[in-house]
Amino acid sequence: MKVLNLIDSLYAGGAESLLKNFLIEVKKHPDIQIDVCTLYSRNVFKDDLVKNGVNVFDLALPFKYDFRGVLKLVKLIGENNYDIVHVHLFPADLFGALASLFVSKKAKFIFSEHSIYNRRRDIKLYKPIDMFVYSRYKKIICVSDLVKKKLIDYIPELADKTTVIKNAIPVKDEIGEQKHKIYDVLFVGRLEKAKGVDVLIKAIYEIKSKYSLNLAVALIGDGSLKSDYEKLVKELNLESSIKFLGIRRDVEALMRMSKIFVLPSLWEGLPMVLLEAMANGIPIIATKVGGIPEVIEDGVNGLLVDQESSTELGEKIVYLLNSSAYGEQLSKNAFGKVKREYSIEAYTKEMLRLYREILNEENN
Repeated sequence: MKVLNLIDSLYAGGAESLLKNFLIEVKKHPDIQIDVCTLYSRNVFKDDLVKNGVNVFDLALPFKYDFRGVLKLVKLIGENNYDIVHVHLFPADLFGALASLFVSKKAKFIFSEHSIYNRRRDIKLYKPIDMFVYSRYKKIICVSDLVKKKLIDYIPELADKTTVIKNAIPVKDEIGEQKHKIYDVLFVGRLEKAKGVDVLIKAIYEIKSKYSLNLAVALIGDGSLKSDYEKLVKELNLESSIKFLGIRRDVEALMRMSKIFVLPSLWEGLPMVLLEAMANGIPIIATKVGGIPEVIEDGVNGLLVDQESSTELGEKIVYLLNSSAYGEQLSKNAFGKVKREYSIEAYTKEMLRLYREILNEENN
């Protein structure tokens, strides 16, 4: 079996991290060749894949909608005679859909839906385009039950071709060594509106105003709103408390060096970083959005708060900082859940089963 995974880039993100871990795990199955192709040359995970023997192709498109990339993709698929083309994210889904019009019928196209929401769904003009794009995929894999529900709500005709294979990560047998705590609060994610970083910043301001606590907060990630968030931190006089650490390769170590992980998202699919926090034994506070409540049970393996509620978020942060034993129990329960239900081994087994099922249907 020969499979090509197509994604925008291998930059730091949840879908990219999932794909990296999956491709490395698949190397344990020598009867399957799975390569990856990126549209753009923004690669954080490329070296990890190359070191593990994964073929990485880069179309090196100079701008987002350079549709010359479709011809490059068609040529790549034809030359390597792929059985399956597995596509992730927008606009890779658009490039994949267009390429499917020009390749041999042998190659079967499938798509992974990673989020419950995108701005295109609010614009009527985009719906016919999305309907065409989704129609070109034989199967649509949703990363959570809610992602599937929201997609079918948007385009009901897709109900028969959607399935759920939940996100996963590599999980060790035991929680890693807990290091000296440098940070009180840690956030990891894109610095974009969806992640609610401004809500966290305001929560820290309210905590300092009410309790006069000296907090050390680390924000890991990058994005288009970074300068806006830096400005907000400066306006609230929080520069000594909140540090922007950028893209980091040592996220797991930083998790073990932090007291609380906070994910104040406005919307989500099933965030990979949440699973990573669970696997690294750090108590979690997250919002009740998207697929998060499918993973975090409030008061059992983490704490949930309403989205955009800086006051509630701040109170929960203070509560956990003052309740270390309770936080340890939450993190212990979270580790057990991620190990049982979200291992990369189980994800890989299920994905390969789906690949084989698709090929067997065509051969019968």
